[in-house]
Amino acid sequence: MNNNIIIGVDHGNRFIKSSEGIYSSGYVESSTVPVITENLLYYNGKYYSIGGKRVKYHYDKTIDETFFILTLPALAMRLSKEGITSADVILGVGLPLSHFQLKQKFINYFKRDNIHFTYNQKKYQVNIKEVMCFPQAISGYMLYFEKYREIDYLNLLDFGQVTLDAVKIHQSKPIIDSAISLNWGMLKLIKSIQEQIRKETGIEISEEQVEMTLQGKKALFFDDRINKIIKTTTITFVNDMLDELRENGYELQATMNLLMGGGAYIVQNTLDKGKHQNRIGYTEILPESQIANAVGYERLIREALRRR
Repeated sequence: MNNNIIIGVDHGNRFIKSSEGIYSSGYVESSTVPVITENLLYYNGKYYSIGGKRVKYHYDKTIDETFFILTLPALAMRLSKEGITSADVILGVGLPLSHFQLKQKFINYFKRDNIHFTYNQKKYQVNIKEVMCFPQAISGYMLYFEKYREIDYLNLLDFGQVTLDAVKIHQSKPIIDSAISLNWGMLKLIKSIQEQIRKETGIEISEEQVEMTLQGKKALFFDDRINKIIKTTTITFVNDMLDELRENGYELQATMNLLMGGGAYIVQNTLDKGKHQNRIGYTEILPESQIANAVGYERLIREALRRR
């Protein structure tokens, strides 16, 4: 096979991200062709309608085929962009530093030959010849470290669906011993909002409705209390999260704070309301925050190949 492709895929608990696009970490499985064929994957004799409700959180994403299946659309999107249907792939993936003991397991999970699948009615054949695994957050930061070279100290904060991963940066270099992973992801915020709405109104609203509102999209609620609860619960959550970071040795007021990940905009929008009572100083969102890790994996692969 003459086509060689490098692709980075960020396997988030809410979204799968690559330089070609972002889609939900979920699918509906079927043994027959579903009525709606958009974003339809056919693999190993089954159909998978990609998107919709996210799959359940896995600390170890290699326990079943879920995240391998969710990787195939990203591969198809890259091959389609290149105008090819078969390729040998070098795949870049990542893990939080707190999960990095799973690195070899993650590599072994994705490395496979002779993968045949169909996506959006086009057939593909792929050999994942090599897998490289990198630290999340740091990989995204490395895309832009030149921009921040003059800053002696900064905090890199990656807001994911399940965890908040943080690492301190000194003179453009990550301080690995400072890396922490806290259970302060956006899912915890969503669950807190759902619980508060249930307590105060008796109304059950979905994760998707809460998420839409947090992202600034207009969700129609027929009870004026709901929007107010979402705002106040989010402010409380963000302030408690900042307190937790400070408890873990992160100085937030006199240090630049660089935000990234799917929750970065939600946190920044909340901070912009000025309700954090000076818990944190200057903040900035990393460019292309959501796909930065995936693009970073690709750059790190190219650098690794050049050094060989």
